[in-house]
Amino acid sequence: MNNFELIDKFFGNSLTSKEQSSFNDLLQSDEEFKKEFLFQQDLKKVIAINRREELKMKLEQFRKDYQGKSKSRFLFNNWLIAASIALLVGFGLWFVKDSYFPSNEQLYVQNFEPYRNIVQPVVRGENPNTIEHSAFVAYENKDYHKSINLFNSVDNPNDTYILFYKAMCLQSLNKLDESIQILLPIATTKNTESSSRNFAEKADWYLALAYLKMGDTDKALSQFLVVANHPTNTFKKEEAKKIIKFID
Repeated sequence: MNNFELIDKFFGNSLTSKEQSSFNDLLQSDEEFKKEFLFQQDLKKVIAINRREELKMKLEQFRKDYQGKSKSRFLFNNWLIAASIALLVGFGLWFVKDSYFPSNEQLYVQNFEPYRNIVQPVVRGENPNTIEHSAFVAYENKDYHKSINLFNSVDNPNDTYILFYKAMCLQSLNKLDESIQILLPIATTKNTESSSRNFAEKADWYLALAYLKMGDTDKALSQFLVVANHPTNTFKKEEAKKIIKFID
């Protein structure tokens, strides 16, 4: 199956588990594939907008034509309803569903991106001889299997920031259960250290996405509400509010 077929099947919600895994890998590792996916996604939105505008224009024309022939408001309103239904059927409802009711999978793909490396940004020309630095180099190169192995080998594997980035690797590899097991304690931490609170805020968002991808809409909604309604945290607050409208 070529990449175009894979993207078509994604928008048709017909990917198999194996195809979904390939799709996720390509989206993370292949820039051309990602550009094509984003192009087709934007194209669908443009088509939907154009079709809605065309629909409005047709209905307006029908209204003018019919009003000139009938003085009965009741008959006109009934006719307008019938015409609207007929036009929607004629245009096809796929664009309404795609535009207004994206699947959990589509919402996940649109919103998931591994959190950037803010601990040890990799600077070209520098090569500190540490396992942790190598782990973050692998992370930035999207070599998540290698990064996990290196994070497991550092002297401080249970530090919050190490665990958080390990969870990012796992989630990028679609190992959602393992990612959730790491993110949950981080999200619910009572540690008052500012850096820990910072990662707790991020963990809330990625937990919500993991639940969404797994199809556990109730837990996802609950977690997105935590992100959207937190009194002080701002990370992904607006994005969470938008997703809630689709899944609530």
